[in-house]
Amino acid sequence: MRFDDMIATVLAQPAGPPDKRGIRWRQLVDLLAQRRTGDPEATARAYDWLREHRSALDADTRRETARALSGLAVHPDLVAFFAEDAPSVAAPLIAGARLRADEWLALLPKLGPAARALLRHRRDLPREVNAALGAFGSSDYVLEGGVAEPELSAPPPAPAEHEESQIQELVERIEAFRRRREEDREAERIPEEEAFAESFRWETGTDGILRWVEGAPREALVGQSLAVIAGLGQHGVDGQVAGAFEKRAPFRDARLSVAGAGAASGDWRISGVPYFDPHRGNFLGYRGTARRPRLDETARSDAPSPSGLFGPQLPADSLRQLIHELRTPLNAIIGFAEMIEGQFLGPAPSPYRGRAGEIMDQARRLLSAVDDLDTAARIETRRLDLDASAVDAAALLGRLHESYERIAAQRGSRLALAIAPELPPAQVEPGAVERMFARLLAATIGLAGENETIATEIALVRRGNRPMLHLSVDRPQAIDGFDESALLDPGYSPEGDWPDAPALGLGFALRLVRNLAEAVGGALLIGDERISLYLPALVEAPPAAGKGEGGA
Repeated sequence: MRFDDMIATVLAQPAGPPDKRGIRWRQLVDLLAQRRTGDPEATARAYDWLREHRSALDADTRRETARALSGLAVHPDLVAFFAEDAPSVAAPLIAGARLRADEWLALLPKLGPAARALLRHRRDLPREVNAALGAFGSSDYVLEGGVAEPELSAPPPAPAEHEESQIQELVERIEAFRRRREEDREAERIPEEEAFAESFRWETGTDGILRWVEGAPREALVGQSLAVIAGLGQHGVDGQVAGAFEKRAPFRDARLSVAGAGAASGDWRISGVPYFDPHRGNFLGYRGTARRPRLDETARSDAPSPSGLFGPQLPADSLRQLIHELRTPLNAIIGFAEMIEGQFLGPAPSPYRGRAGEIMDQARRLLSAVDDLDTAARIETRRLDLDASAVDAAALLGRLHESYERIAAQRGSRLALAIAPELPPAQVEPGAVERMFARLLAATIGLAGENETIATEIALVRRGNRPMLHLSVDRPQAIDGFDESALLDPGYSPEGDWPDAPALGLGFALRLVRNLAEAVGGALLIGDERISLYLPALVEAPPAAGKGEGGA
């Protein structure tokens, strides 16, 4: 389908309720983000429609749309369009858009002071673009008292020529001083003789606190705890370590994140075993080793890695660009199928409407897989923003259970759900918890055999000193005998196909759930009999003693 035809198809859809207008708004944004040539009049009509209906979408939705494009090579005109919006909406795209130097130079005069101020925080712009930003001088450095947000459309009056020259000179001197300070700090940050520690040995006491380290600077490592899972946005160990510590069990290649900018900072893979008094048998602590993660293990790194989600040939940024190219035609297919099924273009025979419904369902399933890929790529590139809030996890799980129980019944199996009374809400991002629950249920019930029952339970437990919601799901018999490393292989999926199965394979689905859980301060543990998902609970006091690990 030609680019102009795709725009015309979206614009031809009936107005509909506000949520439908929101879908059309995002579809047009996805189309206009592409670097494709078409009829300028069609493109102008699309931008006119977006501006006319911009106020119908709340700021959060517009900001999420901009964030979805961050890091992509979008069309410069779309960056200018978002720059017309409030700075809080435009910021994600302006901070991450990838344009050529000549495109930035042509775009800068179209941006307002607030948008150019956001650009000045970037450290990846070409030198000529930074020089052009500095040339705007005093027009971008006027303080507007009593104004909540800088106006993007009304530049302040220009001062006299000699005053502008003086201000420009002052701004350039301040900027040069700031650059020198940053360069000096960067040079002093890591002494050359301890540039980057690659491995170390360690030992803890009975409390799980590291008290001895050899092979890396002690200051950043001594005091780290193995007993507590790192919270959202914090440094520390993952759920595998904390779970093993509770059971006094060995662990291997678990994750440790160390804060700071020294030789020991960054991501580690640690392995450890408990040790005991040889005479009395009482627990004394853990001993182990730590190493830097291999390329194939680096799901989140501070610097771009040549290894992406599916190997060195497809880095995460390239994958996100591909995802954007896939999402646009899928949205167009879904929209056109909806028009046929709903007979918006005129009467359609029943077989055509039925076929349109099938196409729409399949396209939505593919779009869900594309969204999973996008989420995984965002996690890898540290561009996934999760704003935690109170979520009624029990109600959400009950709603999803109704849907998947019907699928189970069609296959001759059963999904049994037990919800503990008076559960507190989960402290997570709503979309993330729904994605985790849905992918976990789909992955397990889809593998259930005939007459097999998958027991699912959610309860409040305590892991270390943190109250957490614990969702435990029976492992289907079809994956008996497979260890955690095999099940978490992104390319692994059992033989056969089934409705609502993870489109990208069981291994990818479980790895996505695990990475999302760790991103919100939880954990995914795969035991011999159960799969356990832990999520932070919003409670004021620790829960009463309850079962902890379940079957994990």
